[in-house]
Amino acid sequence: MAAISGLPISAEARNLHQESVVIDLHVDPIIQQALFGYHLSDAHDPNWQPPKRRWLFNSVQRITKLQKLHCPCFNHIDIPRMLKGGYTFGAFGIHSPPFRSERCWQTIQKQLAYFHELITEDERIILAAEPADIRRAFEQGKLAGFPVVEGVHCLGKPGKETCQKRLDRIDELFNKFAVRYFTLTHFTRNDAATSSPWIGMHKNDGLSEFGNAVIEKMNEVGMIVDLAHANNQGVLDACKVSKKPVVVTHTGIKSINNHSRNISDEALKAVAESGGVVGIIFAMHYLSKDKKNPSSKIILKHIDTIVQNVGEDHAAIGSDFDGWIPRIPEDMQDAADLPVLTQGMLNMGYSPERIKKILGENFLRVWTDILN
Repeated sequence: MAAISGLPISAEARNLHQESVVIDLHVDPIIQQALFGYHLSDAHDPNWQPPKRRWLFNSVQRITKLQKLHCPCFNHIDIPRMLKGGYTFGAFGIHSPPFRSERCWQTIQKQLAYFHELITEDERIILAAEPADIRRAFEQGKLAGFPVVEGVHCLGKPGKETCQKRLDRIDELFNKFAVRYFTLTHFTRNDAATSSPWIGMHKNDGLSEFGNAVIEKMNEVGMIVDLAHANNQGVLDACKVSKKPVVVTHTGIKSINNHSRNISDEALKAVAESGGVVGIIFAMHYLSKDKKNPSSKIILKHIDTIVQNVGEDHAAIGSDFDGWIPRIPEDMQDAADLPVLTQGMLNMGYSPERIKKILGENFLRVWTDILN
Protein backbone atom coordinates (compact mmCIF):
# COMPACT_ATOMS: atom_id res chain seq x y z
CA MET A 1 0.00 0.00 0.00
CA ALA A 2 2.21 2.82 -1.22
CA ALA A 3 0.93 6.35 -0.96
CA ILE A 4 -0.21 7.47 -4.41
CA SER A 5 2.02 10.54 -4.26
CA GLY A 6 4.99 8.19 -4.68
CA LEU A 7 6.51 9.14 -1.34
CA PRO A 8 8.80 6.45 0.08
CA ILE A 9 6.97 4.10 2.42
CA SER A 10 8.97 1.18 3.78
CA ALA A 11 7.70 -2.38 3.65
CA GLU A 12 7.56 -2.32 7.46
CA ALA A 13 5.35 0.78 7.50
CA ARG A 14 3.17 -0.53 4.67
CA ASN A 15 2.62 -3.84 6.42
CA LEU A 16 1.94 -2.22 9.79
CA HIS A 17 -0.56 0.16 8.21
CA GLN A 18 -2.35 -2.74 6.52
CA GLU A 19 -2.47 -4.66 9.80
CA SER A 20 -3.96 -1.71 11.70
CA VAL A 21 -7.53 -0.54 12.18
CA VAL A 22 -7.16 2.99 10.81
CA ILE A 23 -9.67 5.54 12.09
CA ASP A 24 -10.07 9.19 11.14
CA LEU A 25 -12.23 10.99 13.70
CA HIS A 26 -13.36 13.76 11.36
CA VAL A 27 -13.70 14.10 7.58
CA ASP A 28 -15.85 16.64 5.76
CA PRO A 29 -16.54 15.63 2.15
CA ILE A 30 -20.31 15.92 2.68
CA ILE A 31 -19.82 19.71 2.74
CA GLN A 32 -18.58 19.40 -0.84
CA GLN A 33 -21.47 17.13 -1.75
CA ALA A 34 -23.98 19.68 -0.45
CA LEU A 35 -22.26 22.68 -2.05
CA PHE A 36 -20.83 21.30 -5.28
CA GLY A 37 -22.45 17.93 -6.01
CA TYR A 38 -19.28 16.03 -5.05
CA HIS A 39 -20.15 12.30 -4.97
CA LEU A 40 -18.11 10.35 -2.44
CA SER A 41 -18.21 7.10 -4.40
CA ASP A 42 -16.20 8.66 -7.24
CA ALA A 43 -12.44 9.18 -7.37
CA HIS A 44 -11.69 12.86 -7.95
CA ASP A 45 -8.54 14.10 -9.64
CA PRO A 46 -6.94 17.49 -8.86
CA ASN A 47 -8.61 19.08 -11.89
CA TRP A 48 -12.14 17.98 -11.00
CA GLN A 49 -14.82 20.58 -11.70
CA PRO A 50 -18.14 20.61 -9.84
CA PRO A 51 -21.53 20.27 -11.54
CA LYS A 52 -22.93 23.16 -9.48
CA ARG A 53 -21.64 26.40 -7.90
CA ARG A 54 -18.56 26.22 -10.10
CA TRP A 55 -18.03 29.97 -9.65
CA LEU A 56 -17.60 29.54 -5.87
CA PHE A 57 -15.38 26.50 -6.23
CA ASN A 58 -13.06 28.19 -8.71
CA SER A 59 -13.01 31.48 -6.79
CA VAL A 60 -11.80 29.72 -3.65
CA GLN A 61 -9.22 27.77 -5.65
CA ARG A 62 -7.87 30.91 -7.31
CA ILE A 63 -7.49 32.77 -4.01
CA THR A 64 -5.65 29.91 -2.33
CA LYS A 65 -3.38 29.33 -5.33
CA LEU A 66 -2.33 32.97 -5.25
CA GLN A 67 -1.26 32.39 -1.64
CA LYS A 68 0.71 29.29 -2.72
CA LEU A 69 -1.04 27.07 -0.20
CA HIS A 70 -0.59 23.32 -0.51
CA CYS A 71 -3.74 21.37 -1.49
CA PRO A 72 -6.14 23.91 0.00
CA CYS A 73 -9.71 23.58 1.22
CA PHE A 74 -11.20 20.52 -0.48
CA ASN A 75 -10.84 17.57 -2.86
CA HIS A 76 -8.79 15.69 -0.27
CA ILE A 77 -10.98 12.67 0.26
CA ASP A 78 -13.49 10.24 -1.23
CA ILE A 79 -14.16 6.54 -0.78
CA PRO A 80 -11.62 5.35 -3.40
CA ARG A 81 -8.83 7.44 -1.86
CA MET A 82 -9.77 6.41 1.69
CA LEU A 83 -9.40 2.78 0.65
CA LYS A 84 -6.07 3.51 -1.06
CA GLY A 85 -4.91 5.20 2.14
CA GLY A 86 -5.72 2.13 4.22
CA TYR A 87 -8.66 3.68 6.06
CA THR A 88 -10.97 1.44 8.05
CA PHE A 89 -13.30 4.14 9.32
CA GLY A 90 -14.22 7.78 8.87
CA ALA A 91 -16.60 9.98 10.85
CA PHE A 92 -18.46 12.12 8.30
CA GLY A 93 -19.31 15.66 9.35
CA ILE A 94 -22.85 17.01 8.93
CA HIS A 95 -23.27 20.80 9.06
CA SER A 96 -25.61 23.73 8.83
CA PRO A 97 -25.00 27.47 8.77
CA PRO A 98 -25.93 28.97 12.16
CA PHE A 99 -29.52 29.91 11.37
CA ARG A 100 -31.57 30.68 14.48
CA SER A 101 -34.51 28.69 13.17
CA GLU A 102 -35.79 25.26 12.19
CA ARG A 103 -33.89 25.69 8.94
CA CYS A 104 -30.81 24.13 10.58
CA TRP A 105 -32.69 20.93 11.35
CA GLN A 106 -34.04 20.80 7.80
CA THR A 107 -30.57 21.36 6.36
CA ILE A 108 -28.95 18.46 8.17
CA GLN A 109 -31.80 16.11 7.20
CA LYS A 110 -30.70 16.38 3.56
CA GLN A 111 -27.07 15.62 4.37
CA LEU A 112 -28.00 12.71 6.61
CA ALA A 113 -30.20 11.32 3.84
CA TYR A 114 -27.26 11.53 1.42
CA PHE A 115 -24.99 9.66 3.83
CA HIS A 116 -27.48 6.84 4.24
CA GLU A 117 -28.04 6.64 0.48
CA LEU A 118 -24.28 6.29 0.11
CA ILE A 119 -24.17 3.45 2.64
CA THR A 120 -27.03 1.69 0.83
CA GLU A 121 -25.71 2.11 -2.70
CA ASP A 122 -21.94 1.68 -2.32
CA GLU A 123 -20.97 -1.82 -1.18
CA ARG A 124 -17.46 -0.63 -0.29
CA ILE A 125 -18.71 1.21 2.81
CA ILE A 126 -20.83 -0.04 5.71
CA LEU A 127 -22.58 1.73 8.57
CA ALA A 128 -20.71 1.64 11.88
CA ALA A 129 -23.51 1.51 14.43
CA GLU A 130 -21.25 -0.09 17.04
CA PRO A 131 -17.52 -0.84 17.44
CA ALA A 132 -17.94 -4.39 16.11
CA ASP A 133 -18.94 -2.94 12.73
CA ILE A 134 -15.52 -1.30 12.40
CA ARG A 135 -13.85 -4.63 13.15
CA ARG A 136 -16.09 -6.28 10.55
CA ALA A 137 -15.17 -3.68 7.92
CA PHE A 138 -11.48 -4.26 8.65
CA GLU A 139 -11.84 -8.02 8.23
CA GLN A 140 -13.73 -7.58 4.95
CA GLY A 141 -11.37 -4.97 3.52
CA LYS A 142 -14.14 -2.39 3.48
CA LEU A 143 -14.67 1.08 4.88
CA ALA A 144 -16.99 1.87 7.79
CA GLY A 145 -18.49 5.20 8.74
CA PHE A 146 -21.12 7.06 10.68
CA PRO A 147 -22.40 10.64 10.49
CA VAL A 148 -21.51 13.26 13.11
CA VAL A 149 -23.34 16.54 13.63
CA GLU A 150 -21.39 19.74 14.32
CA GLY A 151 -23.12 22.20 16.60
CA VAL A 152 -26.18 22.21 18.87
CA HIS A 153 -27.64 24.90 16.58
CA CYS A 154 -28.34 22.01 14.17
CA LEU A 155 -31.08 20.77 16.52
CA GLY A 156 -33.34 23.65 15.51
CA LYS A 157 -34.70 26.94 16.77
CA PRO A 158 -33.04 27.97 20.07
CA GLY A 159 -34.91 29.07 23.16
CA LYS A 160 -36.26 27.76 26.44
CA GLU A 161 -39.54 26.79 24.81
CA THR A 162 -37.74 24.40 22.42
CA CYS A 163 -35.31 22.77 24.87
CA GLN A 164 -37.21 19.51 25.30
CA LYS A 165 -37.95 19.25 21.59
CA ARG A 166 -34.27 19.62 20.79
CA LEU A 167 -33.24 17.09 23.44
CA ASP A 168 -35.71 14.63 21.93
CA ARG A 169 -34.02 15.16 18.58
CA ILE A 170 -30.81 13.74 20.03
CA ASP A 171 -32.72 10.47 20.40
CA GLU A 172 -33.85 10.78 16.80
CA LEU A 173 -30.33 11.46 15.55
CA PHE A 174 -29.02 8.41 17.39
CA ASN A 175 -31.80 5.93 16.64
CA LYS A 176 -32.99 6.99 13.19
CA PHE A 177 -29.86 8.45 11.61
CA ALA A 178 -27.08 6.53 13.42
CA VAL A 179 -25.31 9.71 14.54
CA ARG A 180 -22.78 8.43 17.04
CA TYR A 181 -21.18 11.64 18.18
CA PHE A 182 -22.24 15.23 18.40
CA THR A 183 -19.96 18.28 18.46
CA LEU A 184 -21.40 20.81 20.92
CA THR A 185 -20.51 23.86 18.89
CA HIS A 186 -19.05 24.77 15.52
CA PHE A 187 -17.74 28.21 14.52
CA THR A 188 -20.39 30.19 16.36
CA ARG A 189 -21.72 30.34 19.88
CA ASN A 190 -25.04 28.64 20.60
CA ASP A 191 -27.26 28.32 23.68
CA ALA A 192 -25.40 25.20 24.85
CA ALA A 193 -21.73 26.09 24.43
CA THR A 194 -19.28 28.73 23.24
CA SER A 195 -16.96 28.09 20.33
CA SER A 196 -13.24 28.64 20.58
CA PRO A 197 -12.94 32.38 19.96
CA TRP A 198 -11.07 33.91 17.08
CA ILE A 199 -10.83 37.30 18.79
CA GLY A 200 -11.32 36.46 22.46
CA MET A 201 -15.09 36.99 22.70
CA HIS A 202 -16.86 35.10 25.50
CA LYS A 203 -13.64 33.25 26.22
CA ASN A 204 -14.55 32.67 29.87
CA ASP A 205 -18.06 31.34 29.19
CA GLY A 206 -18.50 27.61 29.68
CA LEU A 207 -21.49 25.34 29.22
CA SER A 208 -24.97 26.67 29.83
CA GLU A 209 -27.66 24.82 31.76
CA PHE A 210 -28.97 23.58 28.43
CA GLY A 211 -25.45 22.49 27.48
CA ASN A 212 -25.32 20.36 30.63
CA ALA A 213 -28.67 18.83 29.68
CA VAL A 214 -27.40 18.04 26.18
CA ILE A 215 -24.42 16.14 27.59
CA GLU A 216 -26.61 14.26 30.06
CA LYS A 217 -28.90 13.26 27.19
CA MET A 218 -25.96 12.12 25.08
CA ASN A 219 -24.67 10.02 27.98
CA GLU A 220 -28.13 8.50 28.36
CA VAL A 221 -28.48 7.40 24.72
CA GLY A 222 -24.84 6.33 24.30
CA MET A 223 -23.76 9.18 22.03
CA ILE A 224 -20.14 10.34 22.23
CA VAL A 225 -19.53 13.92 23.39
CA ASP A 226 -17.20 15.74 20.97
CA LEU A 227 -15.58 18.94 22.24
CA ALA A 228 -13.80 20.05 19.07
CA HIS A 229 -14.47 23.76 18.47
CA ALA A 230 -15.51 24.34 22.12
CA ASN A 231 -13.65 26.98 24.09
CA ASN A 232 -11.37 26.04 26.96
CA GLN A 233 -13.92 26.55 29.74
CA GLY A 234 -16.49 24.58 27.80
CA VAL A 235 -14.12 21.61 27.51
CA LEU A 236 -13.38 21.72 31.24
CA ASP A 237 -17.08 21.99 32.11
CA ALA A 238 -18.02 19.12 29.81
CA CYS A 239 -15.37 16.86 31.32
CA LYS A 240 -16.96 17.47 34.73
CA VAL A 241 -20.56 16.98 33.58
CA SER A 242 -20.09 13.90 31.41
CA LYS A 243 -20.19 10.55 33.15
CA LYS A 244 -18.62 8.94 30.07
CA PRO A 245 -15.32 9.57 28.26
CA VAL A 246 -15.28 12.60 25.98
CA VAL A 247 -13.36 13.22 22.77
CA VAL A 248 -11.89 16.19 20.93
CA THR A 249 -11.94 14.90 17.39
CA HIS A 250 -9.96 17.47 15.39
CA THR A 251 -7.68 19.98 17.08
CA GLY A 252 -4.06 20.84 17.81
CA ILE A 253 -2.03 21.34 20.98
CA LYS A 254 -1.95 24.93 22.20
CA SER A 255 1.44 24.62 23.92
CA ILE A 256 2.99 24.05 20.47
CA ASN A 257 1.01 26.70 18.61
CA ASN A 258 -1.08 29.18 20.59
CA HIS A 259 -4.11 29.15 18.30
CA SER A 260 -7.59 29.56 19.76
CA ARG A 261 -8.80 26.36 18.04
CA ASN A 262 -6.18 24.29 19.85
CA ILE A 263 -6.56 22.52 23.18
CA SER A 264 -4.78 23.71 26.33
CA ASP A 265 -2.66 21.45 28.53
CA GLU A 266 -5.32 21.78 31.23
CA ALA A 267 -8.07 20.67 28.87
CA LEU A 268 -5.91 17.88 27.44
CA LYS A 269 -5.42 16.50 30.93
CA ALA A 270 -9.16 16.72 31.66
CA VAL A 271 -10.03 14.81 28.48
CA ALA A 272 -7.45 12.14 29.31
CA GLU A 273 -8.75 11.82 32.87
CA SER A 274 -12.24 11.22 31.45
CA GLY A 275 -10.77 8.28 29.55
CA GLY A 276 -11.12 10.02 26.19
CA VAL A 277 -8.94 10.79 23.18
CA VAL A 278 -7.76 13.86 21.26
CA GLY A 279 -7.52 13.68 17.47
CA ILE A 280 -4.89 15.82 15.77
CA ILE A 281 -6.10 17.86 12.81
CA PHE A 282 -4.16 18.15 9.53
CA ALA A 283 -4.79 21.90 9.19
CA MET A 284 -1.33 23.40 9.08
CA HIS A 285 -2.45 26.89 10.14
CA TYR A 286 -3.61 25.43 13.47
CA LEU A 287 -0.48 23.35 14.02
CA SER A 288 2.30 25.71 13.00
CA LYS A 289 3.18 29.40 12.65
CA ASP A 290 5.45 28.52 9.73
CA LYS A 291 4.20 30.47 6.72
CA LYS A 292 5.76 27.91 4.41
CA ASN A 293 4.06 24.55 3.94
CA PRO A 294 5.07 22.32 6.88
CA SER A 295 5.35 18.55 6.48
CA SER A 296 3.54 15.81 8.36
CA LYS A 297 6.29 16.02 10.99
CA ILE A 298 4.29 18.80 12.66
CA ILE A 299 1.30 16.45 13.02
CA LEU A 300 3.61 13.92 14.63
CA LYS A 301 4.94 16.60 16.98
CA HIS A 302 1.42 17.32 18.22
CA ILE A 303 0.69 13.60 18.58
CA ASP A 304 3.92 13.09 20.51
CA THR A 305 3.04 15.94 22.87
CA ILE A 306 -0.15 14.08 23.78
CA VAL A 307 1.83 10.87 24.29
CA GLN A 308 4.43 12.57 26.49
CA ASN A 309 1.95 14.62 28.54
CA VAL A 310 -0.96 12.23 29.14
CA GLY A 311 0.04 8.91 27.60
CA GLU A 312 -0.26 6.94 24.38
CA ASP A 313 -3.84 5.85 25.18
CA HIS A 314 -5.21 9.32 24.48
CA ALA A 315 -3.83 10.21 21.03
CA ALA A 316 -5.73 9.81 17.77
CA ILE A 317 -6.10 11.24 14.26
CA GLY A 318 -8.82 13.66 13.10
CA SER A 319 -7.69 15.02 9.75
CA ASP A 320 -10.59 17.36 8.86
CA PHE A 321 -9.89 16.51 5.22
CA ASP A 322 -12.20 18.51 2.93
CA GLY A 323 -13.09 20.78 5.85
CA TRP A 324 -11.98 23.94 4.02
CA ILE A 325 -8.64 23.84 5.79
CA PRO A 326 -6.31 26.26 3.95
CA ARG A 327 -3.44 23.80 3.56
CA ILE A 328 -2.44 20.25 4.43
CA PRO A 329 1.09 18.82 4.98
CA GLU A 330 3.39 19.34 2.02
CA ASP A 331 4.26 15.62 1.90
CA MET A 332 0.61 14.62 1.51
CA GLN A 333 -1.68 15.17 -1.46
CA ASP A 334 -4.84 13.67 -0.03
CA ALA A 335 -6.26 10.83 2.07
CA ALA A 336 -4.40 8.20 0.05
CA ASP A 337 -1.17 9.41 1.64
CA LEU A 338 -2.14 8.54 5.21
CA PRO A 339 0.58 5.81 5.43
CA VAL A 340 3.07 8.71 5.59
CA LEU A 341 2.07 9.11 9.25
CA THR A 342 2.68 5.44 10.00
CA GLN A 343 6.14 5.75 8.46
CA GLY A 344 6.76 8.89 10.50
CA MET A 345 5.78 7.23 13.77
CA LEU A 346 8.11 4.32 13.02
CA ASN A 347 10.88 6.82 12.30
CA MET A 348 10.23 8.36 15.74
CA GLY A 349 10.86 4.99 17.36
CA TYR A 350 7.24 4.27 18.26
CA SER A 351 6.45 0.59 18.79
CA PRO A 352 3.92 -1.13 16.50
CA GLU A 353 1.58 -1.45 19.49
CA ARG A 354 1.67 2.30 20.17
CA ILE A 355 1.14 3.11 16.50
CA LYS A 356 -1.88 0.81 16.30
CA LYS A 357 -3.37 2.55 19.34
CA ILE A 358 -2.99 5.98 17.77
CA LEU A 359 -4.24 4.87 14.35
CA GLY A 360 -7.47 3.45 15.72
CA GLU A 361 -7.44 1.23 18.78
CA ASN A 362 -7.65 4.14 21.21
CA PHE A 363 -10.92 5.35 19.74
CA LEU A 364 -12.37 1.84 19.65
CA ARG A 365 -11.58 1.52 23.36
CA VAL A 366 -13.30 4.82 24.13
CA TRP A 367 -16.40 3.97 22.13
CA THR A 368 -16.64 0.56 23.78
CA ASP A 369 -16.27 2.14 27.22
CA ILE A 370 -19.07 4.59 26.47
CA LEU A 371 -21.46 1.84 25.40
CA ASN A 372 -20.59 -0.21 28.47
